[in-house]
Amino acid sequence: MIKLVFWMNMPSFYQADLFRALNRTGQLDLKVIFTGKIPGDRTGLGWQDDLDGFEYEFLNEHHLIVDAFRKSREYRDHIHIVNGLWAGRVTKTALVTLLLSRSQYFIYSEAPDPRDTVPFFKHKMMMAIGKPIVQNAAGLLSISHFAAAYFKSYGADDSCIHPFGYFRSMPREFGGKARADKKGRVEVVFVGQLVHRKGVDVLLSAMEPLLAENGALYLQLIGSGDMENGLRGWVEERGLSSRISFKGTMKSQQVIGRISEADLLVLPSRWDGWGLVVNEALMAGVPVIVSDMCGASDLVKKGENGFVFNSEDVLDLRTKLADFLTAHAVRIPPAFPRGSFTDVKDADAAAQLLVEILRGIHHRFS
Repeated sequence: MIKLVFWMNMPSFYQADLFRALNRTGQLDLKVIFTGKIPGDRTGLGWQDDLDGFEYEFLNEHHLIVDAFRKSREYRDHIHIVNGLWAGRVTKTALVTLLLSRSQYFIYSEAPDPRDTVPFFKHKMMMAIGKPIVQNAAGLLSISHFAAAYFKSYGADDSCIHPFGYFRSMPREFGGKARADKKGRVEVVFVGQLVHRKGVDVLLSAMEPLLAENGALYLQLIGSGDMENGLRGWVEERGLSSRISFKGTMKSQQVIGRISEADLLVLPSRWDGWGLVVNEALMAGVPVIVSDMCGASDLVKKGENGFVFNSEDVLDLRTKLADFLTAHAVRIPPAFPRGSFTDVKDADAAAQLLVEILRGIHHRFS
């Protein structure tokens, strides 16, 4: 049995699905170490503790760095998966300790937002510390092609990079409305924070003329954020309040059900390291339109389960929406596509894939 320690910043509902799935394989002795509790800004977005079905512990909040060092040493004979290359002081402490202890560790990471600028000397320091950490890792779990390119910037070899995104467990029932119940309505849904990064303003601009042309078209916005008042004002000024509705935040299980009732999910982000709502839509058989700055665009097969548009390009998004409206009559089968990313549908399939990767490393070093 492989002994595995998974390092996380905080509990998250989607990673909990993966941890339970890993336990169900019966091939791992899994322990999850959390840096801290879910902060208020996340609970305000509908996040909740989900800690059932796997072994976990929290670091001592008064001595985080010391405790991270101690546990890295205590479990140095385990395989470690550390979430994030620069996710905080705890992550850096764990990775440096594991490197110096010659432990087997993986880095599981998104790419940073490419729009963020890093001062020259800080960049030099990050490269000096990051290169030996990345290049001595047993493996690198890249959350999208953006992360793969990011690992390569630290000198990672292709053979060490394993595409591995975020996953949810497949709900037994989605509980979506029958299409006949919609009386011809075409429902588009957005799920996420109402902030500039998510590009909701781009979506509204793209949909405005389509709403005028198609009286059956509706948009629901699920989430909240600092742009909400401005977006509401934009909608009201154009007399679109009956066609564009603001639903506020929802719990994760409610979100899955709501997505399954929609005809299309749009994620127009200016940047998203991944975008879990894309997984949820595809599991429900709901097609997607996402920007090319979303990591989860790796899951999209053009014209089969959705479309990818150029980020911030209102006209391109409008064209993709019009293409969807022309051919939206049949929902896609509930599944993920076969493609360059991975052929996995949910957390259980992802767990099996991860076990195969870990077993390969375990045999190599045993």
